[in-house]
Amino acid sequence: MAAIPAEQPQGTSASSSDQARLRSDKLRAAVVVAQLARKHSIRTLAAGGPMFAQLGLVSPRVSPTAIVLVEPIHQLHLVLALEGVGWSRISPGHIRGLLPPVFTRVVHPDLVCPLDIYDLLPGFYAAPAQVFELFWTRRVELQISGNVVPAFDRVSTVLVAGHDQLGALAHDRRAESQIAYFVSMFRTSLTPAEQAALVQLVTDVRGIEPLRPFLTTIGVPVGEITLPSEIYCQARLVLESVSDPLIFAVSLFEARPGRRKAGFLRILRNNPQRVVRALLASPRSFVIVAGSRARHRRQQQARPPHE
Repeated sequence: MAAIPAEQPQGTSASSSDQARLRSDKLRAAVVVAQLARKHSIRTLAAGGPMFAQLGLVSPRVSPTAIVLVEPIHQLHLVLALEGVGWSRISPGHIRGLLPPVFTRVVHPDLVCPLDIYDLLPGFYAAPAQVFELFWTRRVELQISGNVVPAFDRVSTVLVAGHDQLGALAHDRRAESQIAYFVSMFRTSLTPAEQAALVQLVTDVRGIEPLRPFLTTIGVPVGEITLPSEIYCQARLVLESVSDPLIFAVSLFEARPGRRKAGFLRILRNNPQRVVRALLASPRSFVIVAGSRARHRRQQQARPPHE
């Protein structure tokens, strides 16, 4: 049974005890997820702050949550497995925009940090299953409290951190202020081979849009706007099929607010006929997008059998 590992004595001062407890609990959450995932034949990758230190990197910020990426087809199976050992689902709080959240948040009474379980990363426009495979292929296996924990490698960790800080998950002002930090991390923390691998990985996951300012700064040609794949939009909107209006809508709604006008103009310039047809269908498309959160809630309430 995947019980919560006992907390190790920290030996820290009162002024740092809260941060020490947070770091400790994030690692404990990573161990529990790895144990349950192995038991249920679910593939997961630990991510977030504590993994930076394990990989010899410096985290750009202190996050209050533990993070894991799960193979998309098994996200709900993992949530149910965690609920079976004392975890509970909670609301992730206010999520901006019309699109549904891309993670499920669970908590455990013995841990101070919630756990966010992602099945896709917004703005990585390849098929979510393909994106997971790319990260899984690069995974490292970390030893944490005597347990093997599959995790993002150094290249994937820097890429996802940049995505988190600079892309659709960040505010404009904050994102701009972080560009210099990530350029420095890219150039000083990664080897030349890792730098080349990161740039290639951005292309493979089709992640140019959330990282466009960063890529431009390091001299990588980014070209015109990249549109989401149909499979990505189906997963994002919880639909079995999508049309051009919905693909355009996902692209614009996931753009940072300050870049939506520029994004629309780029789409219009490259796809004028498709855009005209999409605008004619826009009222119906808006209703479909607006209903995506309700579809997501119904999907999360489903009860597939445990494997």
